[in-house]
Amino acid sequence: MTLRPLVTAIILLSLAPGISHASALGRFATDPELVSGDRSSLFGGGRLLPPGIAPERPAPYHLQPAGAKVGDLPDPPPEPAYDGPVDLAYGAYQRGLYNAAYEAALARAGRGDARAETLVGELVERRLIAESRAGTALEWYRMAAESGLPFALNRYGMALLTSGEEADHDKGADLIRQAAEAGDPLAAFNYGSLLIDENPGKEGLTRALPWFEASAEADIADAQYALSQLYPALEDVPEEKKALSVFWLRRAAEGDHDTAQLDLALALINGQGMPRNLEKGIDWLRRAALNGNVAAASRLAYLYSKGIGVEADPETAATFYLSARRLGLVEPDMEAVLDGLDPDMRTSAVRRSRALAQRY
Repeated sequence: MTLRPLVTAIILLSLAPGISHASALGRFATDPELVSGDRSSLFGGGRLLPPGIAPERPAPYHLQPAGAKVGDLPDPPPEPAYDGPVDLAYGAYQRGLYNAAYEAALARAGRGDARAETLVGELVERRLIAESRAGTALEWYRMAAESGLPFALNRYGMALLTSGEEADHDKGADLIRQAAEAGDPLAAFNYGSLLIDENPGKEGLTRALPWFEASAEADIADAQYALSQLYPALEDVPEEKKALSVFWLRRAAEGDHDTAQLDLALALINGQGMPRNLEKGIDWLRRAALNGNVAAASRLAYLYSKGIGVEADPETAATFYLSARRLGLVEPDMEAVLDGLDPDMRTSAVRRSRALAQRY
């Protein structure tokens, strides 16, 4: 659990005049061919590749053709072999078997198993298991935090921050600080976010920077995106770090950070701060849209409606637009595209947009 929405908003509001959000201007510090992400070291932090060596690109998403059935999807890639320990509770949770996850975690909870106790708390917090059955999420997080493990301290601290009580907020912030100092990467991002919240302006951004750097090196996409925004904006940052802004933006995008994917897409499409590459830009825009980014879905709908970089496809344009409109975004030009569809195409677009919405 991170403070991503808070820190993203605060960072953008705190930057000096003239420093604009990358999704609007696409301003980055260096050519992407000079500083590239190395996916083979995805969990090892930032490493530079020599000039001219591009990272392995993720496979592009392919939009479902209008005539295909909703359930027609390509076979998933083969799972890599794994011979490590198996956590039945988390395995059930990941498969959506929440009752089985609860029972498996409960069998280990209360006996000093902080991960099991944290999982029960999350099941209750997300209302996947009734509080009347399991007890409060806060109590489960408190039990897990008694272990002193950094991840559990961070989770309990985050829960306390949302309690509404000032004393709980102070305690929660202190627990997050402890977890960050103990090396938990999520806690490092959260603690940096708290420093920004508590110290308005550049002071907070500067104090948060080393915590974001530690978190980004541990492959936390939220922190990587934050660095991509802060490095160009802070005057005291060394030039060698400013040159890494595109690197961190790409790493965040590869980590499925939808705002980073949108920023990278628009920079590639518009050729702002990096060589123009319409094909790759549209690929990243599609990824952001499929990750639930409303702005990306709206922009992708426009490209399909006009045939910019893709074959014009009113039905696919309507599909993406309807998925964005479900989340509150209304565009008059795209409403006109909807009105121009024949009944069968509109029905198909509605059906496909519902299937798309299930991915959000």
